[in-house]
Amino acid sequence: MKIVQVVPRLESGGVERGTVEVATALAATEHDPIVISEGGRMVAELAAHGVRHVQMQVGRKTIGCLSAIRQLESFFNQEKIDIVHCRSRLPAWLTMLALGRMSQSRPRFVTSVHGLHSVSRYSAIVARGDRIEVVSRTAREYLEDNYQGVDPDKIRLILRGIDPEKYYPSFRPSQDWIDDWNEHIREFNPDALPVVTLAGRISRLKGHDDFLSVLEMLNRGGRSCKGLIVGGHGGRHTRYAESLKKRVQGSSMLRNNVWFAGHRSDLREILSASDVVLSLSRTPESFGRTVLEALSLGIPVVAYDHGGVGEILQELYPRGATRLGDLDSVASNIKAVLDNSASIADHTMTLQRMCSETIAMYEELAAC
Repeated sequence: MKIVQVVPRLESGGVERGTVEVATALAATEHDPIVISEGGRMVAELAAHGVRHVQMQVGRKTIGCLSAIRQLESFFNQEKIDIVHCRSRLPAWLTMLALGRMSQSRPRFVTSVHGLHSVSRYSAIVARGDRIEVVSRTAREYLEDNYQGVDPDKIRLILRGIDPEKYYPSFRPSQDWIDDWNEHIREFNPDALPVVTLAGRISRLKGHDDFLSVLEMLNRGGRSCKGLIVGGHGGRHTRYAESLKKRVQGSSMLRNNVWFAGHRSDLREILSASDVVLSLSRTPESFGRTVLEALSLGIPVVAYDHGGVGEILQELYPRGATRLGDLDSVASNIKAVLDNSASIADHTMTLQRMCSETIAMYEELAAC
């Protein structure tokens, strides 16, 4: 089968990582995977695994994106695509309009619920697939509660997964990485204080303000910690990122205790070198990949107990679950974890399972 995945961009993030992982798994089978996006850092990974990438304007909500409708229609006809899987709302709308122009031999249409978007006619496109992939029980509840009339037989629950050969409790970075990291960390953390990490693209949704508040509380309360923020920011979040840095510089408790590391390709190694990882999104997330990665590495996580993150914590590390918005409890929980961390449960949320279930969904749909 020829299977196309369509995403806005391939820069960073859990949706993009999953797209690359599924395409790579498809390339290792008899199937022919293709990814359509506006490009980005991860295109090189696709090429390394023999996966075709086609660049189209499918990520920006401008009048120019409408040109992609005809491009998609032409591409589907020319390539005789069997399945097209849209992992974001704008690509899904563009694809559905392209499919509506085709008179015959249309690809089967798959959508995904990767995020708990505001309920609207625009978001309703995620409910219109021939198959609808949901990445957690939270995502399934969101779909069924907000889009009445969705055929439950079309929904497939496929949990995100990690590669257990890369994420495991005894993982240790290479000596070269450790030497390089120590060069950076020595200046930032000369006293070898505990490092508390928040990973994710910088935006108001990810809880960076709460993170800084918790660090102030910890350092003011005598439990000195260093805060590490890993993740870049898009153009529309530049002003917010600058406001965070200004806040850090204006606080005696933060000025020398926070490091903005920017976008990194070595997040696994950074997580493994952290003492505690936080997830403080005020808005519930559909899954929480970084949380699963950290716990799989044996690193404790303290996070707000809601959405997909709450699901992961309740199954693997309930000790880290904290009431939404309760910064005092977050700080207390970090102290408790640093003093005496509980064990982390094993799990079956693996990359291999995710990919095999996704491919099975494609094969089942093609056979209908």
